Amino acid sequence: MGEPKGLVLFEGRPWIETQLAALDGRRVAVVLGHDGPRYLEAIPDLARRAEVVVNPDPDRGPFSSLQVGLAAVSASAAVPVFVLPVDVPAASAGVWQALEEALGPDDDAAIPVFEGRGGHPVLLAPPFIARLCGQDPASPEARLDVALRSANARLVPTGDPRVRMNLNAPEDWGKLVMGT
Repeated sequence: MGEPKGLVLFEGRPWIETQLAALDGRRVAVVLGHDGPRYLEAIPDLARRAEVVVNPDPDRGPFSSLQVGLAAVSASAAVPVFVLPVDVPAASAGVWQALEEALGPDDDAAIPVFEGRGGHPVLLAPPFIARLCGQDPASPEARLDVALRSANARLVPTGDPRVRMNLNAPEDWGKLVMGT
C-alpha cells in the first residue's frame, strides 16, 4: 500500500480512525512499532482514544506485537480479549456480542465464521492469552492462526463478510468501499 495500513486515507481520514470509531465504547489498545511516530503525528489524540502500546522490538515480527498488546491489556484483569488486526474492518456490533455470548468456560477462543471460514475479531480467553504470551516469537509456530488451529475454539457463524476481509491491496480497499 506504500504506507502503514492504519494511515491509509479512507473517506478522508486515516483508516485507524474508522476502526476506533467502530470500536467506540470498548477498551482499545493499539500496538505501534517502527511507524509509531507517524501514527502519533497523524492522529495527535490517539493516546486519548486508545491505550498506546509500543513494541520495543518490532523486528521480532507481528506475533511479538500481538504478545506485547495482549500482555498490556491482560495484565490489569483476567478477562477475555478481542484481537482485531488493523487491516480487518471492524465487524458489526452483533458479531462482537455473539462472540462474547459464545465463549464458554472451557474455550480458548471464539472465532467468527463467514461462509465456512474463520476471521476476526477473535475473542481469546485468559489462559490461552497466557500461553500465547509465553511462546517464542521467533518460532515458526508463532502465529495466531497456527495457535488457534490447535486451540479449543468455539466457531460462531455470522452473516458479516467483514470478518473475512483483509485489506492488503488497493483492490481490497475498493471492495470495502463497494460493500462487497
